[in-house]
Amino acid sequence: MVRTHQNFIERIDIEQERLRRQRTLLEQAANNPQLFFEKASEVISRKDSLFKIMSVYEDGQRKMDAHDFTEYIGTLMDSFFKQELNDKNVTVKTASSSSLYCVMMDDVQLVHFNPYEKFYGQRSYRSIQQLQEDYDNTLNRLNNEASEVNSKLEGMRAAKEATYKWIIQFYMKKDKSISRKLYLCAKDTLIYTFRMKQVNEGIDKKIKKYERQLEEFKKRKDAHIKCGTGIELLELRLQAADVVSDVFKKYGYRHETENYKLY
Repeated sequence: MVRTHQNFIERIDIEQERLRRQRTLLEQAANNPQLFFEKASEVISRKDSLFKIMSVYEDGQRKMDAHDFTEYIGTLMDSFFKQELNDKNVTVKTASSSSLYCVMMDDVQLVHFNPYEKFYGQRSYRSIQQLQEDYDNTLNRLNNEASEVNSKLEGMRAAKEATYKWIIQFYMKKDKSISRKLYLCAKDTLIYTFRMKQVNEGIDKKIKKYERQLEEFKKRKDAHIKCGTGIELLELRLQAADVVSDVFKKYGYRHETENYKLY
């Protein structure tokens, strides 16, 4: 089918009419952000030329771009939610996608939404069971690692108190023939006799090293216990998200459960 000039003019007219409607919405939303939250999906799609014309370069310099426009819409949404929930601690920020926004409270992400496709949802969080398992596994690992270091420390302290005895016991535990054990034991005992100072200094260094490691494990364990499982924070986040979700339900937003669409 051969296109005539009228086909192209009609296409321009359609686009102009769409831009006029978008312009009207933006003008009205400046004083009434609720309009944009409620009506944006009716006149704006994420691939509209509206976003393209916001990228302006003059004299080789960027004057503004689509990101500026995205941030401006974020300020409208921020004003809307503060008023709707009557809470100044609620904020709306742009998310990783330029079409997504996130409702936050005290810097905690609650609900993500797309006003152009009119959906909202919560990104998947770790469950209460997973949080508890993570907490327990980390605590057990720290305890086990500390126990291993403590065993080494006790061994070095025993070596310091009775070095000859410790050398003998050390080699008798090795999985070697008795003659090989006796040879290695006699060799190290002889070395210790002539290098007593160096050997004792080496033992002292290891004792200090293991003591430092145990102190570090204690700090890490105390910090881990102080931080807790995170279950209480998760429950508070979910409760707050439920309150915010009521706003989306009120204005007819679709609940999105596909996690990948919320990024």
